[in-house]
Amino acid sequence: MGTTFENNEILAQDLPNYEAVATTRLDKKHYWVVLISTLLVFSFVSLGLMVCFNFFNFLKSMPYKQAAAIAYLSFWGLYVLYSWIGFKRKSYCYRAHDVIYNFGVFHKTTVLIPFNRIQHIALHEGLFSRKFGLASLQFYTAGGSTTDINIPGMPLEVAKSFKEIISNKIEK
Repeated sequence: MGTTFENNEILAQDLPNYEAVATTRLDKKHYWVVLISTLLVFSFVSLGLMVCFNFFNFLKSMPYKQAAAIAYLSFWGLYVLYSWIGFKRKSYCYRAHDVIYNFGVFHKTTVLIPFNRIQHIALHEGLFSRKFGLASLQFYTAGGSTTDINIPGMPLEVAKSFKEIISNKIEK
C-alpha cells in the first residue's frame, strides 16, 4: 500500500489570526446614502401619519398626542444613531484567497468566505449610491439563494476592480 494515514493535531495557537488583518472601512459617503434613505422613509411615514390624523376623527381626540409625537421622533433619532454606529463598525478586507466582512452593533459578526466557495458576484449601484459614486458587491456561495455577503459603500472603481479580480480567481 505504501502511504501512511496521518491525522495530525492542530493547536489553537497555530491557527491563522484573521482578526489581526487590517480591514478597510466603508467610504464615508455611504453614510450619506443611508441618511438620505432614512430621511426619505421618515418623510413618507410622517406624511402618512399627518394625513391619517387629519382625515380620521377618532385620531383627533387621541389622548397623549404629545407623548406619542415625542416617542415617534425619539424612535427616528435612535434609528439614525443606530445606523451611524452600525456604519462605523462595518469593514472589509480582500486577501489572496478569501474575503472578510465585519459588521454588527450589539454583537460583532465576521464573515469569511474563501474564493473557491464563491459561485457568483454581483455589483449593484442604488439610486443614491450612484450619485455619490458608490457601489456594493454581493457574494453568493453554493447552496444558498440569498446573498452571503453584501459589502456596501465601496467606491465604484474599487468595486469594479475587486469584482474583476475575484471573478478571474473563481473562474480558474
